[in-house]
Amino acid sequence: MSQTEQATETPFEWKSEPWSRVKDAIHTRWPHIGDEELHSLPCDRDAVEKFLGEYTKASAEEIESVVREYAPAPTLLNQVNHVGEQLAERVTPPITSAVDRVRYEVDEHPGTITGFAFVGGLALGILATAAYFRARPQPSPYQQLLPPRWR
Repeated sequence: MSQTEQATETPFEWKSEPWSRVKDAIHTRWPHIGDEELHSLPCDRDAVEKFLGEYTKASAEEIESVVREYAPAPTLLNQVNHVGEQLAERVTPPITSAVDRVRYEVDEHPGTITGFAFVGGLALGILATAAYFRARPQPSPYQQLLPPRWR
């Protein structure tokens, strides 16, 4: 086989039993999607669902029902990776905007921010010192009457 024939050959995964059923279900529901477009995708439920969501005007529930009916369940590693990606998509924008806001305030009011940092550090130091002395055992009233060498 030449290199051009190898490049146009479909991947083995799309020829496997569960993925060929997924392909048939997609062609039944959306006949305008060609084999070339599907074979360019990896055999991954999330990738296929994302492609169908962008390429068709179907609802997410409909796409999931068509794909997940026949697609094999993803491995645990894929599931954890997908959850991590979703979490990063939801958490990153608020954190980025909060960091930008802090940078803006520090740039606009450096004296006020320095004062807050000083007072906060002083308060933490006082609390840590109080916790340290409170954690040390205190002698009982009778032991305080004894000389230090007898305690």
